[in-house]
Amino acid sequence: MKKQNLHMWSLSLLMLAYSLSLAIGVPASTASTLNLRDIANSYAVSQIRSLNEAGIISGDENGYFHPTRPVTRAEFVAMLNRTIGIKPVASNTASYTDVPKSSWAYGDIQAAAALELVNGTSSRTFSPVRTITREEAAAMLVRALKEKSVTNASLSLKDVQAISTWALPSVRDAVHSGWLTGYNGYFRPKDALSREETAVILYRIHNLLKSHPVSAKPLVSLGWQYQSTTAEFINQVKNSSVNTLSPRWFFLQKDGSISDTTDASLVTWAKKNGKQVWPLFGNRFDSATTHAVLTDPAKRKALVQTLTGYVQKYQLDGVNVDFESFSPSDRDFFTLFIKELTAALHQKGAVVSVDVPPDTGSDWSDPFDYGKLAEYADYIVLMAYEEHWVGSQMAGSVASLPWFKNTIANLLDEVPSERLIVGMPLYTRDWYKAQGGMQSTDLSIPDSYGLLSRYGGSTKWDANLGQYVSYYNKGGVTHTIWLEESRSLGLKAKASLDYHVGGFAYWYIGSESPDVWSAINNSILLKQTRKRL
Repeated sequence: MKKQNLHMWSLSLLMLAYSLSLAIGVPASTASTLNLRDIANSYAVSQIRSLNEAGIISGDENGYFHPTRPVTRAEFVAMLNRTIGIKPVASNTASYTDVPKSSWAYGDIQAAAALELVNGTSSRTFSPVRTITREEAAAMLVRALKEKSVTNASLSLKDVQAISTWALPSVRDAVHSGWLTGYNGYFRPKDALSREETAVILYRIHNLLKSHPVSAKPLVSLGWQYQSTTAEFINQVKNSSVNTLSPRWFFLQKDGSISDTTDASLVTWAKKNGKQVWPLFGNRFDSATTHAVLTDPAKRKALVQTLTGYVQKYQLDGVNVDFESFSPSDRDFFTLFIKELTAALHQKGAVVSVDVPPDTGSDWSDPFDYGKLAEYADYIVLMAYEEHWVGSQMAGSVASLPWFKNTIANLLDEVPSERLIVGMPLYTRDWYKAQGGMQSTDLSIPDSYGLLSRYGGSTKWDANLGQYVSYYNKGGVTHTIWLEESRSLGLKAKASLDYHVGGFAYWYIGSESPDVWSAINNSILLKQTRKRL
């Protein structure tokens, strides 16, 4: 046999073996419905059957489980995800070059990457078919199930010196939590993890989760409407995780009155579908009119009465106040308006939320007395984006992860975490130089994908920023996009939940891609899971 043919024959055998192994990693619904034929002599027979019935593990297409076969890294991630309840994420951009979209494990590994549950074997590879070691499994378990690692716990194992330094804290946590155990005093950190061993581990975790059901108060998930009809908005909400609708119905007019474009059909639909409605009340960035109304007690009282009337007339659940670009000299008057509005709406059983920018110490943020507003309003909605804004001569991210975390942390000095709603950007910008300066164009998430596909852009993950940075060339001009997508937004959600915030708001509904919701929901579920264990 020629060397080339021998190589191809070996490669074919390898791919066949890999394909067979994948059959035992896919969800039970896609595998054989036959009873597992080869588990009768396994020490984990009861655990295997229980997890099989729960849809967490399954056999191959012929009904064989292969209990002693080693588990691959991809298989372990998939089975761990299903144990916790983490859903696959069909991201547009692959986290690893060796896990393409065509891979059965793509969605599971993308979901795990968005939650930082997995590390690659390099910056761009995951090695999905490589057998997982016991210490690697410990690391994945602890990243998934623990808020913090307990690094100072004692570990009485005869082979503790054989455990890799990077894995030692995780092994300690996994052993002390009872998820992984040794045998005759040995942990065997570099040994492969078999399928029956994995079943025992996941069964323990599955039972713990069943014994501690979710009891957390639902988070606010507010979606702002923008550039869509009522019918379009309803369809967008149906495909999202939004439970609180904020249509753009009320705006301050030059004469101090409030325009009303309420569509009662949206309120009717919301009530039938268990959604709340907090219409937006904005000032259209009109500083002069805002000043004239806020500083006049009679006009301010009229605003409160009008909004209270709308709440009662349309049976609304609240109002979302979005006053921007007004004078810092009106700071106390705005706070007083929110105090008066909240008192009036509480009598009608409605809530008040106030949109605020990050505290930048500038004229943009100075009109907001964050601490006082938090005393009166039910929720403060932090618009945690515009790190680099339209018109800026410095290109950059709309909301890099370090900046995003800092904006939340800074506000928590004045706002109780449970009353803080974090605004998330469902958009990005295309940056390029033209006409002697930096230019930028707003992009929805699908639009950013379209540009990169059309012009053959290159994309690289920036771990420091917590997002992908993409480049493409158009007409000899280099364009740069700091992408917002499921991985970056999943990390933002995860970071927000570490501060125990009261919910999320999204600017704006309809500009996202469907996978964003899977990633954010996974972040919420992971937080709840850790509280239960």
